[in-house]
Amino acid sequence: MTEKWYRKAYRRNVVDMHIMDWDERFLSEFDPQTYVATLKKSQAQSAVLYAHSHTGLTNYPTKYGQMHRALKGRNIFAETAEECRKNGIAVQLYFSLTHDTQAYRKHADWRVRHPDGTGARDDSRYGTCCPNSPYREYVANMVEELCELFEFEGIRFDMTFWSDVCYCIHCRNRFADEVGGELPTIINWDDPTWVAFQRKREDWLVEFAALATNIVKKHKPQASIEHQASTFHQNWRFGVSYKLAEQNTFLQGDFYGDAIQGSVARKLFYNLSENLPFGFETCFAVDLGNHTARKDKDLLRCKTYAAIADGGAFVFIDAIDPVGTLNPKTYEIMGEIFDETKRYEPYLGGERCQDVAIYLSSWSKYHPGENGCYIMDSPSIRFTPGSQTGMPHVDAVFSVASALVRNNIPHGVITKRNLEDLPKFKLLVLPNVLMMDDEEVEAIRNYVREGGCVYASKYTSLQKSDGTRPGDFMLADVLGVSYNGETPETFTYIAPTDEQLERFDGYTKKHPAGFASAQVKVSALDGAEVWGTTVLPYSDPADSENFVSIHSNPPGVQTNEPALVFNTFGKGKAIYSAVDLETPRIFDRIFIGLLRALRPGFSFEGIAPPPVEITAFHQPENKRYIVSLINFQKDLPNIPVDDIQISLRVAEGTVDKVLLLPDESGLAFSIQDGRVTFTSPRLVNFHMFAVAYK
Repeated sequence: MTEKWYRKAYRRNVVDMHIMDWDERFLSEFDPQTYVATLKKSQAQSAVLYAHSHTGLTNYPTKYGQMHRALKGRNIFAETAEECRKNGIAVQLYFSLTHDTQAYRKHADWRVRHPDGTGARDDSRYGTCCPNSPYREYVANMVEELCELFEFEGIRFDMTFWSDVCYCIHCRNRFADEVGGELPTIINWDDPTWVAFQRKREDWLVEFAALATNIVKKHKPQASIEHQASTFHQNWRFGVSYKLAEQNTFLQGDFYGDAIQGSVARKLFYNLSENLPFGFETCFAVDLGNHTARKDKDLLRCKTYAAIADGGAFVFIDAIDPVGTLNPKTYEIMGEIFDETKRYEPYLGGERCQDVAIYLSSWSKYHPGENGCYIMDSPSIRFTPGSQTGMPHVDAVFSVASALVRNNIPHGVITKRNLEDLPKFKLLVLPNVLMMDDEEVEAIRNYVREGGCVYASKYTSLQKSDGTRPGDFMLADVLGVSYNGETPETFTYIAPTDEQLERFDGYTKKHPAGFASAQVKVSALDGAEVWGTTVLPYSDPADSENFVSIHSNPPGVQTNEPALVFNTFGKGKAIYSAVDLETPRIFDRIFIGLLRALRPGFSFEGIAPPPVEITAFHQPENKRYIVSLINFQKDLPNIPVDDIQISLRVAEGTVDKVLLLPDESGLAFSIQDGRVTFTSPRLVNFHMFAVAYK
């Protein structure tokens, strides 16, 4: 295998083997030759092979853990790895990092614990152990053992996150030593002690991941290292921050949501991953809990093509039968899909065209409505009816991405790790970023000062990442507003000023745009332009006596308080919204209009229906752009789409030809003002084009 096996492996496989050993039949029929022969049917280029699973059982003789009894001492990991190499399949060793049911059951002091002392998973089939307990030495020994015993191209550490908030004695002692005092049990994002606990959880997790990573680097410097990365956008309880990315050779994560969730994840991975391609993963079955019901082939095809369109590898998850066999039908279907997608692999790579950066904040993955909740009584999702994630910031991130996809605007998702890359982007979206630190604030201020453009909403930059509040927006000078509090009304409106009526998609002062949300009260700084003002209901929605309409809260109180503000700062521009205007899809046209007001004209634009996403990558070494169209409709199979028009800015030279890939047949095109325009043939699932220039 080559040193960087992952560079060319766009077809990847994982077979879950979390099988217990209380029945001698379990894994009794496992045969490495049959396993790999079945795997080859899928045309997978790499395989994740289990050495240690969530059960805590190993598939090899171990000095430290517990081997699966049904194997009777047989080293099936080594046998299967050897068989993979014979067939040109790269081997990734699998190790379950925080989930170990055997260790959890045997060592009471290793358990993740609730504040009342009960084990967090006492009534669960999953056993999760605390990284601050002696479990860390157990893991270190196991990883060292694996590196000494086996050869592998890569290693995958799964479940690198906190399964619960831990109050074990080891966490209590460590917090007392490093911060001081008792572990807080009341969630309060305005309490620096609570926030300090959360920051420690994030740092302790990275430290634990680094322990495993560094052992592998010492013994296997050429091996790739992965830690489960599907939790980067998930809520604070997982304790995952952008810092965890540094422990990965490339990012990989499994996702089970809709097309937009996948799109956001892949764009985040592209910008956060140290190396490319990243891995986008999902199970072949309808979900991980169903062993036999498979996803529709059209859905699997769309997910695979979507990974290709974003420059990523597709990883499919299967699950072993308890006796150790595989369903060959799974691999036949994936083989047919990969047979389609592999034709495009020679054209992948390059620098992503992403004019708009959506900022995902590690500090902001919570809901302020949790404040005051006891740690065991706070399912975040309950605080926002209709919320996708239970976190206003993350909801806003997904809403922005969805709007940009539907309007064919090139974009990416970034984190604090990408601050140095801000000048590469034409426009930065800060969607209700609840917490920021000084480094982020200064980087964004410099970005706008030097000509960048920013859209920010609601609480952005109002609170520091340590939980303290400066009293005003940290980006007040950039945004052109100063903080004055918040409306008591939880249903509010924004009305356009007379000069900005055309930006409001038909909404007026009499019939303004309504939001099921309180508004931040602001004053506009000198030089800032007020584009929209706050309108309140006739009465407070909380008043059940003096209401106007029994169903709704119609607008009735006009104010002069700014709600939408435009500001110039240095060479750049900013727009601030007192509500997260970007979140309700019904205001897409207003939101997209605001972005176009900040920075008209993007590197590519298209005329396509909302389910069609356009992506583009620049490959200067090949003097070409690679443009992809992915048709990913909610109801499959896709209805074909005709006459999609793409316009691409090519500043590097004169366009020579536009080719439909992979056959490389020529398409007609026109050139005007440095942009090449062409029309796609009928799109069913996927098209890829090369725009070559001299």
